[in-house]
Parts: sequence; C-alpha cells; structure tokens
Amino acid sequence: MNTTDDAFVHHQLATWQRRIQQTSADLVTPQTGNAQAAFGPLLQQLVSVYNLSTLLLVHLRQSAESPLATTDTGRAYLVQLATALDHTNRAATHLSTAVTGLADAHRHTPHPGTAAPVESQLSITLGHAAALRSLQRALAAVTGPLADPPPATETSSMPVTGEQHQRAADPSGARPVRRRP
Repeated sequence: MNTTDDAFVHHQLATWQRRIQQTSADLVTPQTGNAQAAFGPLLQQLVSVYNLSTLLLVHLRQSAESPLATTDTGRAYLVQLATALDHTNRAATHLSTAVTGLADAHRHTPHPGTAAPVESQLSITLGHAAALRSLQRALAAVTGPLADPPPATETSSMPVTGEQHQRAADPSGARPVRRRP
C-alpha cells in the first residue's frame, strides 16, 4: 500500500463523513400540523440530499478515472463511495415519498382545521425516518475501515444495487401492494 494513497483516501473519507453527518443533522422531522408550513423545509431537505448524492457521484467518477483506481486501496475506496452513493440515493427516494405524502395531505385538507388523511401522515413519517436510516447507512459505509478489495477475477467491483436489502421470498408468491388514497 502506498502511504500517499492511504493518506488521500483517509482524508477524503473524513470529508465525506462530515458532509453526510451535516446533511443528516439538517434533516428535521417535518411538522405534523399545517402541510404548507412543512412543505418548504422538506423540499430543502430533499435538495440537500440530492446535492450530496450529486457530489458523491462526481467524486466517484473522478476517482474511478484516476490512477488511484488501480490500487487496492483505491478500489476499496471506490466500493465504499459506491455504497454511500447507493444509500444516499435511497434517502432522496424516501424524502420524495415524504414530499408526495405532504402534497397529498395538502390536497386532501384544503381548509384549515381539517385533519390530514392518516395515509398521508404515515407516508410522511415513514419516508422521513427511512431517509434518515439511509443516510446513517451511507455514513457507516464511509466510516468503516477499508475492506479488502474483491479478487480481480470478478467482473465488477461495484456492489449490486439492493443486495443489502433483499427480502425473503413469500412462499405463497404474493407480493405486498401499496395503495394510495
């Protein structure tokens, strides 16, 4: 291992840790009262997670095209970045679900004092909580020690999207259906 590569990778990982931690800290649970009041802050949170994801993608691309990618340390670093990117994209998806739930709540409760549908409140709460969990997984991906890179005989060193979140198959073959109000 090259000490210059190690120092660069550890510096970059520390930078990503700070960025992910700051983004996670900025994700404040949306208000449960007025949908209009919660919409702006929730959209801002979505934009900050999207920006983090974009920065990760740009850095991943640049690192993959650099000489660092030819080293064991570099390949392990790329795997960590790809995993963090996957989780960050999931966080953005979950926040999109929360925004959609908030839009539904606003659409269904046009008059002040009208209660929002339970389904909308649930999708907001669950979407936001899932986004926070995904960002924590992204943080864990860049916080852990560099793993040994996979053997060179594999066709791809990037993790397959969703391989960490596979569910056991239902023996009846039935799949859950998400219903919208």
